Amino acid sequence: MADSSLDNSGIYYRLIALWVFCEAMLGSIIFSFRIPVSGLLIGSCAIVCIALIAWYVPARGAIIRATVIVAIFKMMLTPQAPPAAYLAVFFQGFLGEVLFYNKKYYRTACIALALLAMIESAFQRIIVVTILYGNDFWTAVNSFLNKLAGSTTLTNYSFFIIFCYVLVHVVTGLLLGVWIGLLPQKIKLMETLQKKYSIQTGTQTLSLPVKRRQKTKRILLFITWFLLLALYIQSFFRIGTPLLPSQLVWRIVIRSVIIILTWYFLISRVLKQVLHKWLQQKKQQSVKQVQQVLNLLPSTRELALKSWQLAADKKGWKRIMLCCRIILANTFYTTQN
Repeated sequence: MADSSLDNSGIYYRLIALWVFCEAMLGSIIFSFRIPVSGLLIGSCAIVCIALIAWYVPARGAIIRATVIVAIFKMMLTPQAPPAAYLAVFFQGFLGEVLFYNKKYYRTACIALALLAMIESAFQRIIVVTILYGNDFWTAVNSFLNKLAGSTTLTNYSFFIIFCYVLVHVVTGLLLGVWIGLLPQKIKLMETLQKKYSIQTGTQTLSLPVKRRQKTKRILLFITWFLLLALYIQSFFRIGTPLLPSQLVWRIVIRSVIIILTWYFLISRVLKQVLHKWLQQKKQQSVKQVQQVLNLLPSTRELALKSWQLAADKKGWKRIMLCCRIILANTFYTTQN
């Protein structure tokens, strides 16, 4: 099934390094620039890596081990990542392990993995928005759009927004799944492409981020959270005259700020401590594997940057696709340092 002419052991760690780059480094860039539909971009890269691991390293548990290593590096490189980000990683990894159990239906499994992972990403965002802003948010959206359209009858525009958002993820999942199912056959033909766009990577080192405590900012946020929570409780239970404004917009804003800060100071902190403690244990148990991936990360980053530069003669979507092909060609047909 897998191409025996390729070094599957080396490919395994290169694919994990590529997955780590997409999750941690690329994810950090997307977060910094507030790029929308990040789930589509990062999720697509992760699905490609999972599917290729399933094809070239068909050993039982290979995807699960890779998933844990990716989560360890996510903890190391982006310690500020919320628990929901880890949930997406583990969901994709465990789903891949289950779907690729029987390699006979590889293409079908690729479509199922991409489709289910994209749907999970879409609904996760919708649920988060609903928890943060409440049903009042969707009511406000409906009211605003109805007024904008001058409609006399109430139309549930929020339903159409959610439907279109999910539909974009479903279509993306289907197209991505079909493309990934054909990818192993295309990779067999990429040796010529690698010779044309050969990339030599250096022996750089990767510096891990250092945690910087911002005590002043944290204290101000804590005071804001405490005051808003106290005012919300006072107004909700009507202890005297309610001090918070009763307008819908203000209710949505105040509610979302309280929930975000409650998550930040309580729930997220506890979940991350538990998760990080477990990942630290796994890190100690997988020292050699983690070190191998760590050694590959600088060259993987350099490979991605140089591939993007080499694809500069193309524009838009064509440049993105050529960049991806150059990365894959050099991943499979070059022994990286």
